[in-house]
Amino acid sequence: MSALAEALAAAQAELPTAIERDSQGLGYRYTSLDKLIAATRPILTKHGLVITQQPIAIQVGDTMRPMLRTVIMCDGEQHEFSTPLYVTDQTMQGFGTAITYARRYAWAAALGIASEEDTDAATLKPEDDVPF
Repeated sequence: MSALAEALAAAQAELPTAIERDSQGLGYRYTSLDKLIAATRPILTKHGLVITQQPIAIQVGDTMRPMLRTVIMCDGEQHEFSTPLYVTDQTMQGFGTAITYARRYAWAAALGIASEEDTDAATLKPEDDVPF
């Protein structure tokens, strides 16, 4: 097992599976980015793990697609993944909102933490025919 995998496994053994949801969205509660980072960074640091996140652009066909790159590093090794940025409001505020949302989702997903309520089926009614 690599040093990165060992450090991440040790950190995940100490990290909570969920963090108190301190913010309210449209019909759901979630953990804010600052609370998520504050609750996890000391454990990551203890195990020599660093997470960086930055917006990037990736060429897809003839178009540049805004993405968020998340990199987890430890002892010279790294794992990275990119998350699409869905910018619906074409302003800097809209871009910032997309970055914040993506950072929160990616940070929690990378560490295996549930940071919001599971609302996937909230709109389903008992009579809805959903194949499983």
